[in-house]
Amino acid sequence: MTAVGSTALAVAASRAAESGRPDRLFRDPVAVQVAVAAGGALAAWSGPRGELLRRAMGDYFALRTRFFDDWLHEAVAAGCRQVVVLAAGLDARAFRLDWPAPVRVFEIDRADVLTFKDKIITGRVPLSGGERIPVTCDLRDDWPGALREHGFDPGLPTAWLAEGIMVYLTEEEGDGLLARLGALSAPDSRIAVEYGSRAMFRTDNTRTALDTTAGSDTLHTLAALWRNESTTDPLARLAAHGWTATAREPAGLAAEHGRPTPPAFDPRQPGTARITLLSGHRHTSSDPS
Repeated sequence: MTAVGSTALAVAASRAAESGRPDRLFRDPVAVQVAVAAGGALAAWSGPRGELLRRAMGDYFALRTRFFDDWLHEAVAAGCRQVVVLAAGLDARAFRLDWPAPVRVFEIDRADVLTFKDKIITGRVPLSGGERIPVTCDLRDDWPGALREHGFDPGLPTAWLAEGIMVYLTEEEGDGLLARLGALSAPDSRIAVEYGSRAMFRTDNTRTALDTTAGSDTLHTLAALWRNESTTDPLARLAAHGWTATAREPAGLAAEHGRPTPPAFDPRQPGTARITLLSGHRHTSSDPS
């Protein structure tokens, strides 16, 4: 798998660990299967090279997962019968969330990721309602066309999930993605986005960590992958593409669920990083961007 694809393994491993907690925020049987099947491929994340990153992130991946889980339940309850998971990776929501029968869950990702995922899932994890539709396509290619070929209807309200994507895109690429989403979104569509930028690696704490660790450390790998340099307020950026959105911070989610604030996102500490979780609603079908 590619370097970006390997980050999906790290998130799956954290979801598997969360699934084993007595106070778990969710249960992810696919993630457990992935962690077992990945074996040595997880060494960069679970071994000594990933220790600094694991400590800094704390329960962030679990909190992020629960936030988007709750948002998807709300979007479907509000009338969205199409869910599109962009760069789905090893996301297992098509299997572990309870979907009403009419809901179709489209998962877009590259062939290497979806093939790995399907080998793990087939015969082991059943669907829990709804319909899962894998769409093999890179987000740099004509994924709107691929979606339509697989039965996506742009005339219906859609819930778009962009988890762990924007950080890997330049500002131009990110705006191109949002423009495409806008063109495919009927009124009453919803969107949820994890938003961060390379500014995370310019904080005092992160600079110190990078300067004092070997170049092979997982933190350096992430720093090389993150490409979003945008300094635009994320809510304003979504608004420019036709979305009325609100934002949540990891510290607030941690307090809501009785978890410690992830050290990397603790606002009480100087030089900590910032990642924002956004959720938005679309009232019109035209994209003003």
